[in-house]
Amino acid sequence: MIALMHTLTPEQKAEYETKFSQEILIVDQELEGVFLEVDCLISTPNISVEFLRHFPNLKLIFTLSSGVNKMPFDYLKEHDIILTNSRGMHAEFMSEHALAMILSYTRGIRHAYTSQIAHHWSQGEVSLGTVSGSQLCIVGAGAIGQALASKSVALGMNVIGVSRTGQPQKNFEHMYVTSELSQAISQADIVVLLTPLTSETFHLFDHQTFSAMKQGSCFINISRGETVDETALLENLTNGKLSFAGLDVFEKEPLTAQSPFWDLPNVLITPHSAGDIDDYLPRAMAIFSGVLSDFLQDKVIRNRVDLELGY
Repeated sequence: MIALMHTLTPEQKAEYETKFSQEILIVDQELEGVFLEVDCLISTPNISVEFLRHFPNLKLIFTLSSGVNKMPFDYLKEHDIILTNSRGMHAEFMSEHALAMILSYTRGIRHAYTSQIAHHWSQGEVSLGTVSGSQLCIVGAGAIGQALASKSVALGMNVIGVSRTGQPQKNFEHMYVTSELSQAISQADIVVLLTPLTSETFHLFDHQTFSAMKQGSCFINISRGETVDETALLENLTNGKLSFAGLDVFEKEPLTAQSPFWDLPNVLITPHSAGDIDDYLPRAMAIFSGVLSDFLQDKVIRNRVDLELGY
């Protein structure tokens, strides 16, 4: 039996039960009782050990997100539970989100919008540029980073990347390992952060990292808020080191009304929506279908999370 932490219409439930040839149990965090028959859980990315104890025979978890940093890794390892995620499905629309943030800066879209609200004709008031010929550094060269690199090259950008292994990737002129982060970002006009959150990437961008960036460069974060030291980010946005930041994620969400980031003229904020799309569930369930098939056929399971690395 499959337990699912998401609401379904009766029609959707019947459709997925037919597709997976299994009964689906709709559950939430307020669950009571023990469900011995459940061996597979489709979950949100943040569940507790107490919740998992409702399923003593659980063998497989599929998260409806790519980020899994809030999962109870020790419990999963102790109980030999396979963790998988929905990585790969976000590549196109998250890379588009990053590009939209970049272009909103280079083409002055944020300023134009605020001028529209004020009924003000703002021609000639802001410096406008082009991404063509600029140097882009993508920190985190997974599926999203690769999709962003492809789109950016098509727009005439020169792309370099940073990853844990530094393995060469298509559309990247050069790949650096994480220990070479400062060297990589020092060359970039635009830096896009796409790394998962792990103990190694917590506050990856701090005072020291930002000091290595080009004067007047642009910073985009659509990964996880905790990858950035926000005190350091705020300082570098106000002292002119960074000319612009596009921020989709923050250390504490939702962002409080008192946050100074709201009022900075060189910041564009989106509400952790880079990974959202209207047909999210069908896309995720299509990936789960392949994961379940691998699991049932005892094959190498796609989208499996390395419980030691945390992603």
